[in-house]
Amino acid sequence: MDKQEKTTLLYFLKANYSNREIDKKLGYNPKRSKGWKSWEILKKFFLTNNDKGKLFIYKTRQAEKIINKIPEINGPGAIDILIAANKPTLIKKYENSFLLAKSDESLVKILSGETRNLVRDIFLPQKRLMGICQVKGCSETKLDTCHYKKDRPTIFINSALRFKNELGDLFMYDIYKIFEDFLLSHKEKRSVVFLCKNHHNEFGRLENGPKKLLSLFVRKIIWD
Repeated sequence: MDKQEKTTLLYFLKANYSNREIDKKLGYNPKRSKGWKSWEILKKFFLTNNDKGKLFIYKTRQAEKIINKIPEINGPGAIDILIAANKPTLIKKYENSFLLAKSDESLVKILSGETRNLVRDIFLPQKRLMGICQVKGCSETKLDTCHYKKDRPTIFINSALRFKNELGDLFMYDIYKIFEDFLLSHKEKRSVVFLCKNHHNEFGRLENGPKKLLSLFVRKIIWD
């Protein structure tokens, strides 16, 4: 597997990029290539659109090790076989762990620091790729990872609801499954935006203010 092939598979499986976005990273003009350059590489390793983002919750180094093993299996479903044999180290320590709490809100407070750290770790590679604040005209390179569509507690509660059981006056939560679902929920396009501290604070203030001012701010965000 050459460097271009490894890069294609990493952006497809880990960074959740589209074929056109990958072509651009490979140095092609996506308007001309239309994503076919990376698509040919994906076909070579029996990967389909259904495999996109399957290594999203894996740390980059672990994702790279898994990708290097794909040619050894050399057939359809190779990525699924490797995923089954390699739990994501980012959340492996939570496996077979359960927590008792009176409510979803209590669970959010208990695990607030954990969820913040997990989101930071999972988006660190993308943040480095972005390089500068996504607000047009800003060149600040010290960035925060900011939730764009739904805030972190809301996403976490949605995941917690799927993996809890009533136990008397308390609820029992499956921590591993909740964190897995919580992180995978961030695969949605534009779930986060990378902003400098000043623009992060401005975005936070505007979220609770007039919709018109928030709309004007959002128009300044560069996505591509």
